[in-house]
Amino acid sequence: MATFRPLSLFPIYPSKLLYLQSYPSLFFLLFLTSATPSPTIPYSDHCNHIIPQSPIDPSPSAVFSHASLAFDIGFFSGGDDFFNSYQPRNGETKSARFRPVSIRKTLGEASIYKVEARLTLQISRTSDLGQRKLQVTQINGRSSWGDQRFDFYGFWSESTGQVCMVSFDARLVLNYSKDSNIYGSLVKGVLESVNKETVLILGARNTPLNYEYKFLEESKSDCGRNSEESLLLESVLGGVCNVISTRHVFGLMYGTDCVSRNSCSPLGSEVEYKKPGFMAVLSVLCVGEKMRMLLSISNTSSFVSYFPFDPRTTLVVEGAWDVEKNRFCGVACRVMNYSDSLSNAVVDDCSLRLSLRLPAILSMKRMAPVVGELWSAKTESDPSYFRKIEFSSLDVPLWRFPGVRYEYTERERVSKLCGSRTTRPKSKGKSYPDAQTSDMKFVMSMKDSVRGNVLRSARASPYFVGDRLYSELLARGQAAGVTGAPMKVYNVTNSFTNITYRIHFLTPFSESRGDIYAEGTYDRDTGELCMIGCQSVRLKSTVAMQNETVDCNLAIKIKFSPIDSKSDDRLKGTIESTRGKTDPLYVGRMEVLSRSIYVHQAKESVWRMDMEVAMVLISNTLSCLFVGMQLYHMKKHQEAVPFVSITMVILLTLGHMIPLLLNFEELFKSNQNQQSLFFENDKWLETKEIVVRIVTMIAFLLECRLLQQAWTARKTEEHHHREGVWSAEKKVSYVCLPLYITGGLIAWLVNRYRTPKRVVYIGKPRARNLLYRPVILKRSFQRPSLWKDLKSYGGLMLDAFLLPQIVFNGSSNSDSNALAASFYCGNTIVRLLPHAYDLYRSHSYGKILDWSFIYANHKMDYYSTAWDIIILCIGFLFAFLIFLQQRFGARCFIPKRFKDNVGYEKVVELQQTSEQTQLK
Repeated sequence: MATFRPLSLFPIYPSKLLYLQSYPSLFFLLFLTSATPSPTIPYSDHCNHIIPQSPIDPSPSAVFSHASLAFDIGFFSGGDDFFNSYQPRNGETKSARFRPVSIRKTLGEASIYKVEARLTLQISRTSDLGQRKLQVTQINGRSSWGDQRFDFYGFWSESTGQVCMVSFDARLVLNYSKDSNIYGSLVKGVLESVNKETVLILGARNTPLNYEYKFLEESKSDCGRNSEESLLLESVLGGVCNVISTRHVFGLMYGTDCVSRNSCSPLGSEVEYKKPGFMAVLSVLCVGEKMRMLLSISNTSSFVSYFPFDPRTTLVVEGAWDVEKNRFCGVACRVMNYSDSLSNAVVDDCSLRLSLRLPAILSMKRMAPVVGELWSAKTESDPSYFRKIEFSSLDVPLWRFPGVRYEYTERERVSKLCGSRTTRPKSKGKSYPDAQTSDMKFVMSMKDSVRGNVLRSARASPYFVGDRLYSELLARGQAAGVTGAPMKVYNVTNSFTNITYRIHFLTPFSESRGDIYAEGTYDRDTGELCMIGCQSVRLKSTVAMQNETVDCNLAIKIKFSPIDSKSDDRLKGTIESTRGKTDPLYVGRMEVLSRSIYVHQAKESVWRMDMEVAMVLISNTLSCLFVGMQLYHMKKHQEAVPFVSITMVILLTLGHMIPLLLNFEELFKSNQNQQSLFFENDKWLETKEIVVRIVTMIAFLLECRLLQQAWTARKTEEHHHREGVWSAEKKVSYVCLPLYITGGLIAWLVNRYRTPKRVVYIGKPRARNLLYRPVILKRSFQRPSLWKDLKSYGGLMLDAFLLPQIVFNGSSNSDSNALAASFYCGNTIVRLLPHAYDLYRSHSYGKILDWSFIYANHKMDYYSTAWDIIILCIGFLFAFLIFLQQRFGARCFIPKRFKDNVGYEKVVELQQTSEQTQLK
């Protein structure tokens, strides 16, 4: 007999616990051991009496399907000692997953297979707001971080349906039913450790072999008939199985006569909540038109997560789509006898009926593309009887249902609100977006004056244009350019369109209010969108979705800007309740503003940014060329090298070094909070930015070489000449440094006394569920960035890079051609071209996309109409002064009477130098 050791548990690290608690999308994973090699208990001592051990069949045909034993949906109980300081709490979910890695036939009995598999046990707790609480333990001396697995090996007997496996200090026994039908859907298991700790496991098989449907005829006989038109299965993109997939959620709606617990709940008396509000699909098995589903019912939408399985709230459904009735008809069975022990759980009580259908016509109050009913086939006198429950899908994309149409039900109210088309004034000479294009989608912000002017954001997108799906029209519109056959749309004229919108709040409008669905009219001649909106409202006194009401008294008026407008406001409008202010459903007036851009503006902006990247590349390349020409000029005129201003060269070198440092800093910054732009996945743009950095690096290195040569030339100059040039360089610092420091102080003072901007910080929702939860809003005032102002001031200093050379020439009275004409003229043009381009850009593009500047970046220099003109004039003036100094003398522009004094001083200086030479 082997020596056993108990499973050891170690305390958690608080820092790691806090780290994992910041990620609510993860679940707490607790495994009985890690997957690293460790001594395994003998199979023969613990499982041989259940399934005898046999050697593996080496032939390739011996491999068996892994899915035959797998279950992803499972539940477990017991094993509390396996959890460090574990105490059961309300709102927790226990889950289990079993996945075979290898199944092979053996050379023993024909029905025995060797199995290698992995088992996962998990516990997750849900707070009141649906946020997952995470814990971390240490198991066998190793932390259970991430998705670690517990590996088993053993044997499966197909004839008995049993699996017995061992791993480390535990044994796993699973029992699979011989019935391959709805009654054999469950897998029961026991996990035992060597210290006799026991965990009971209950799972639902993914794909039972040769599944037999037992209730097809019974489900069709009690399914009712459609009172409304439904879509055909063939019209659903991807098939119904892809639409009704895992984690598909339905909202449950009860009748007004649902009062007592027993007459409403489909779960019986074992569950504490009376009227659950949601139902989710945990798994789906489709064979043609036949379906087997595992459904889970809950009172909160936050339960829709990984491994959400609880036998108390689970229904096993099987049925088929009835082609004549055009709906799915199914029989639902509950899981029974699990309260005493999971080993006694069985699929039973198949007295529930379920139907599904796909409405062919939607309306503003009925926007769900999948609806259905759940009811009891028992008599009202039966204690487990419950009244019919309606349900509808939540947040399903309509593009999967291209044949669905829309019925406008608010024509009269829209006409009263918006007026007739003939009374609207036309906008002559202006064009507005077409209703069947992508220009109708936008992101908007809303200012609520009643709630303290807090900004909220929402995404608005058409659902239907006329009676057709907006997404379908977009696809047909793109194909029309090739085929020439656009779709015919009813309720649409050349300029006047009936339209339906969904306004989805990115930051919650209220904890009790959902999205807005609206219908109305859009006039392309005026750019006016006028709609009546409906919004689901959850009153504070309710506990479930059946008491949710719909507020259809929202007036929405929006005015689009012309397509060729250069304004940064794409649209403006209002959302206002038509109820009285004393009405409990009244909401205050909200002003709507959007700065989204039109499609053609996005394309133009991408083209413009590509062009600006090319301009940056050309500018930096020209800088390299001009510095190279200056190096060549210095090589030919060695006598002029000491008269190059060191201050000027340092200024130019810093001008290329600082952008490089900033770019390297960006490489290490997290950009998770950056705003997503429409070009965020443009890898070609990133490639071009890398090329720009490389060329900038080359320019920087050439300027370092220029600085090194100028410095070396002064060191090797004759003593009396060296003193003269360094004296002149000191005078440059005496003039330029106070000037630069004064300018920096002015920029700092302007920034300090500038009016702060109001900034609203909006906290993220604490859970991603189907109900809107409160978020944290914080309003503060923030000054413009001082660092940005200083960078802009640095750009201004670079624009005037010739100033130190002008002062140096005047101080040294040099008549040498220290700078090549190509150098000072070329670099002046390179520095001034962005300002000339900025004048053109502001005239051509206006304020659109002011965050996308690449060339003539406003964060790196002063840019405005006034500054652009001033800097252009200063740049050309300095280049002209250098030309005059090198052509006619360093002090050629100094008045004659000052020239005489300077000439006399020069003669005296020469005499003193001559005398010193003679004395030596």
